[in-house]
Amino acid sequence: MNNVIIRSFTGLAYASTILTSLFYDSRLFSFLIFLLSCLAIFEFQRLLKLKNIIPYILLGIMCFYFLLQKIQSQTISIILFITLASHLLMLKWLFHKSFTKRFIVLFLTYGYIVFSCFFIIVIPYSSGEYNPKLMLFVFVLNWVNNSFAYLFGKIFGKTKLLPKVSPNKSWEGFWGGLAFSFIAAFFFYKLQIDIKPIQIIICSILIPVLATLGDLIQSKIKRDAGVKDSGSLLPGHGGFYDRMDSIIFIAPWAFYILNKF
Repeated sequence: MNNVIIRSFTGLAYASTILTSLFYDSRLFSFLIFLLSCLAIFEFQRLLKLKNIIPYILLGIMCFYFLLQKIQSQTISIILFITLASHLLMLKWLFHKSFTKRFIVLFLTYGYIVFSCFFIIVIPYSSGEYNPKLMLFVFVLNWVNNSFAYLFGKIFGKTKLLPKVSPNKSWEGFWGGLAFSFIAAFFFYKLQIDIKPIQIIICSILIPVLATLGDLIQSKIKRDAGVKDSGSLLPGHGGFYDRMDSIIFIAPWAFYILNKF
């Protein structure tokens, strides 16, 4: 019970900080996400025993030029294609593990984490202008899914989802998170925010799936590294990479849905 309370308090503080920046100022939000992403990248590299400054520099350059509106939509589409392709390769690695370690490290470092973090910053601009409600929608569905998947898994979890990768994840937790994400999406629909009904429906189903896959990929990385958490700075959650693993995997797909449907 104490762990649930600590986890809830940390999650509330984390979410409040992000949402405050999201609605207060677009540049503040971008800077905060960039900072959190750098911390997640640092923890990620530590898991793989890497010390490479290029991912930080690359993410900084991408964010800087995007905010200056000097990255064309065609360039963003190319980055998105590379990112989504990398995600599909990571899923093959998750379930089949058929690539060399160097290949995996390359795609994990850039296509999976650096480019994905970039799209967390880009999502609010999906409609052309800064619209914090778009990012709020993605964040809320992700957080609702994570929270209820955790609670349902704790209370009802019996059927293991992928025990060789993450022994604590269960199908009961997954379905609980999916159900409440759908309920949260329905409230957004009733509020008539600037998101098409078809986008709301797709996201309500896809975000819980993507969040689960993102968490499983991170669990596999941690299992290969022989550690439980990526860090210890967030009580009840571990590290920043632990907290961001799902949104990292969700972001580029959410951007694609909000732009192409």
